[in-house]
Amino acid sequence: MIDDRTIGGRGAVAGLGLALIAATAAFGALLGATLPGYTGLEEIVVYTLAVPVSPLTLAVYGAVAVGTLLASLGIVVNVFSRFDDDAL
Repeated sequence: MIDDRTIGGRGAVAGLGLALIAATAAFGALLGATLPGYTGLEEIVVYTLAVPVSPLTLAVYGAVAVGTLLASLGIVVNVFSRFDDDAL
């Protein structure tokens, strides 16, 4: 028997956000694997912390950066959605 469940609302947004974070991590890993060979770049400086360029570090950096951005946007949308349109 076929289940007629649909994905909508918060589940769809959360799934899309996780897919975007995973894609960013994959792109960061690809960039970390190819960048040192083409440019000779061995480390990058984030604020005062020197981070070696590797697939793992750039994947984590990209996932954390995009995850933080999406989480903060989600919080802003959640806060604004609590206001009633008639009160404005």
